This record gives sequence, C-alpha cells and structure tokens, in this order.
Amino acid sequence: MSPLWRDEVAIYVAPRRIALARRTRGLKPQVGSATEIAVAGHFGDFGPTLSRLADVLTEPTWQDAAVRVIVADPWARYGIVPWSNVRLDNDGRLSHARYVLAESYGDAVSDWSVSLADTPPGQAYVACAMPAALKAGLEEALAGARLRLVSLQPQLIVAFNAWRHQLPPDDAWFVSLDEGSLAAVHLSQGAWDRVHMARLSQDWGIELERLRAFGRLSRSGSTSRMLVDAPLWMRSAQPARAASDDFEWLEAEGSDDEVRNQLALLQRVYA
Repeated sequence: MSPLWRDEVAIYVAPRRIALARRTRGLKPQVGSATEIAVAGHFGDFGPTLSRLADVLTEPTWQDAAVRVIVADPWARYGIVPWSNVRLDNDGRLSHARYVLAESYGDAVSDWSVSLADTPPGQAYVACAMPAALKAGLEEALAGARLRLVSLQPQLIVAFNAWRHQLPPDDAWFVSLDEGSLAAVHLSQGAWDRVHMARLSQDWGIELERLRAFGRLSRSGSTSRMLVDAPLWMRSAQPARAASDDFEWLEAEGSDDEVRNQLALLQRVYA
C-alpha cells in the first residue's frame, strides 16, 4: 500500500494518561477514532504507562498503521548546544550535546537517547534527551500492534511547531503547560536561546507567579511576551486573576471545545 493511503495513528503518552487518535488517509484525510485513557502512574516511572499502552494496542482499532508518538515533557530533557568552532562530524556533535546536557542534568541522562535539531551551520542547536528504556518500551509495544514508527517527539517540540506561525521572532517566551509540568523556550532572533522546565503544583497561584517570572528572565532586561499553550481543562480551572496582561493564551482561530479538548495535542500532529 502506498504511504499516501496508509492510515496513521497518533499517540500521546504521559505519566497519568494516554491519548490516541487514528486518521484515515486518502483524498480527504480525517481523524476518525479517538480516545483518552487514565493511567495510575507517576512522573518518575513510565512502566505503568507502557503497560497500559500495550493493553490498549491489542484492540484492532489502533493496529496496522503508521504511528506518530508524542512524549510528555516530564520524560524529556532539553539543552541549547552552542556551535563549536572546531569542525565536528555527527558523532562529535552528539558527544558535545551529551556534555551540555550532563552539565545541566548530571549523570541521570548519561544513558538517555539524544536527538539533535537541524540547524544551519554557525548557530546553536537544540538537543533533546529521552530515557533509552522508554524508547525501547514504546518500540516493543508498537511492533506488537504492527505499527510503524515514523515520528517520536516530545510535547514541547510538537506544541511549538504547531504555534510557531503565531509567535513573535524575538524576545518572547513560548510556554507549554500540562498536568504537573511546565516547559518553556525563549526566542531570540527566531531561534531558541533558553529552555526552562519545572514541576508544578496544583495551586494555580504558584503557576501564575512562575509564568510572570519568565518575563523578567529576558536578556534585554525588559518584560518579554509570554504565549501560553494549555489544555482546555487547565484553562477552565484557572482563577479570576488569570486574566493578566503578563501572558497570552494561544487559541486556534475558529476552535471549539472539540478541538481544544484533551486530545488537542494529537490534532496538532495533523495541522
């Protein structure tokens, strides 16, 4: 079967939930089946999520397709790798990236899988690390359902790419929120120059104060714009003081509750 006609499945895996959506291919591709499933897991262990995913993938609805997987940000680490004046091959760039990540996160990421963003020569580039065991477990679960992995990306990358056409190119923060986690990148001349990640409590007051603090982290010393991507349930739970000029909620034009629900991240894969 031609890849142009092969169905695709998008899967989002997180400590406490899994979301899946299947898109039929053809002249008029559209998202058909979609579901979200709670997981009794926690941020430090992806085992329960992988086990639940394997169970779900025994259902014919999710089998025999190409698959794109999005990994929640608590299971990813990011680093900005400065361009080296010494000419490096791919292995050298990867080693350099591992060194930068180790400076930020220590030995905890020494055996993680690392991928590098495509960046023009002479510019700093983004490195992303995920646990090697998480990647291996995902590949095993997908293979059992005859799913061919075509993309494996962390949540922050997927969300940023979906909104980048609405983001200012300079002196701005893009913030991605989800249950218990925050990931943010600062933009300078159209490129990432800083990454910030944090575990968040359920107290929206604390989260808002943290968001406001981002505006004071700009290198220019002025208040940076903060553009925030968050699922609908987090927006609904925010207190009245959330109506602030300090940050802007990103919303798709013409969006409705169906588009901005818990499966919205999967919909962005097909934007």
